[in-house]
Amino acid sequence: MRAEDRHDLPRAVPAIQIRQAKPHRALASIVTSFGERRADFQSLQIIRSLNARPDQFIEFYFQEPYRVRENGAAFSPTPTSVVVGVTSVPGKDLGFVGQIETFTIRFQPTGLARLFGLPMTELVDQGLSLDDVLPRQTASLAKALAQAQGFDERVLIAQSWLEACLAGARAYDEMDHIARLLAKAAGGVSVAHLADRAGFSARHLQRRFLRDVGVTPKFYARLTRFDAALSRRTANPLMTWAQIAAAAGYADEAHLSREAHALCGMTPERFATRLEAITTVSAIGPNMSDLFKYGSTFPR
Repeated sequence: MRAEDRHDLPRAVPAIQIRQAKPHRALASIVTSFGERRADFQSLQIIRSLNARPDQFIEFYFQEPYRVRENGAAFSPTPTSVVVGVTSVPGKDLGFVGQIETFTIRFQPTGLARLFGLPMTELVDQGLSLDDVLPRQTASLAKALAQAQGFDERVLIAQSWLEACLAGARAYDEMDHIARLLAKAAGGVSVAHLADRAGFSARHLQRRFLRDVGVTPKFYARLTRFDAALSRRTANPLMTWAQIAAAAGYADEAHLSREAHALCGMTPERFATRLEAITTVSAIGPNMSDLFKYGSTFPR
């Protein structure tokens, strides 16, 4: 390990307890998972730098909010609940202090747009207060989740709320299918091929993707491919970056390194080393990953 990588390691921190659950089948086209994090920090800890990510989610903070700083500025707390869009640039640091208890609803690429008709380009690189964005739809949900007796009950409450919202949602269409295929393929499928198969022109696909996801399909594919590369490192820590680059579909290790600088502001080794220093205690369902390490963005 290089000296600069050791210097970047977070100080020893309490274990972050993580729970996750998948939605039931009726919600699978809208939601990818539900999650909870719990920890107790006696002093402010800088947990991680935040990379550009494809994730979109709603998150509730029942004890202390997260702290975030951008480009080395002072830390500031988040609202008590936020809606977060795709993150397109690095530059934020995430910190915790006090008792942390969160509940997260993570969405499919077009889930928020389908449910609420939100202009997703306005959510890119943003984490906006739910009270400002969806006050009518989420006020009762926030109260019920705060009063719930633990994660399992919160999942049931969230699923009931989402089912009610789904009744008024835009119907699932070919655009939603393309977005899910891009997410699942992690950059391993041609955007042009998907557009042709759906009978979309390149311009129409880009216009719909911007409206319903927030970024262009090609940039979204870049985000999902880089995500997949980081996940491979977690699952297979003995793999070299050259092997990871080849498995993720990069031209070579140098290509992956350039993407790492663009999407997380540092080399992949430096970023992965910092994440590997984070201790988590996870209660995770089958085939699910630790979303704290590789499934989380953070608002401005």
